[in-house]
Amino acid sequence: MRKHSLLYIMTLLFLITGCSNSKHGNSLMITLESSYPIKETVSRFTQAIQEKGYRVTNTTDHTARAKKENIYLHPTLSLTLDKPKVFSALLTCNPSLAIDLPIRVVAYSQLGGAVRFSYTQPEYWSLKHNVKDKNCIAVILEMTRDFNEAVEVLKK
Repeated sequence: MRKHSLLYIMTLLFLITGCSNSKHGNSLMITLESSYPIKETVSRFTQAIQEKGYRVTNTTDHTARAKKENIYLHPTLSLTLDKPKVFSALLTCNPSLAIDLPIRVVAYSQLGGAVRFSYTQPEYWSLKHNVKDKNCIAVILEMTRDFNEAVEVLKK
């Protein structure tokens, strides 16, 4: 019983705090500051990720949607990304991954003008969805590399 309690507490602490990752915040969500205005941030990322075979299937302008409701919102754009061959392979590992696919990323402007770019760390899915198959882990690691390389274009 004590062993299970300790495991429960450690899991709870991990979920609350995440693992520290000084470069990007925590291991569950990657957030970085872009060196470019929001539209250029989205354009640069879109081009970089498309070169890796991902398609942008939707762009949502949250600011425009908020404006229709008479709500002020700093510029916020989210992109929905798809890569059917890879995502289908992941779904064969665990269909619950469909909750996190297709992938969404967001670029937003903060008070003062700083532009941030965020997305869920693909490696987190192995924990969240209990993915243990080595081939599926390899696909997730490949996606992690794709995203890490694509966001490099947001730095000067």
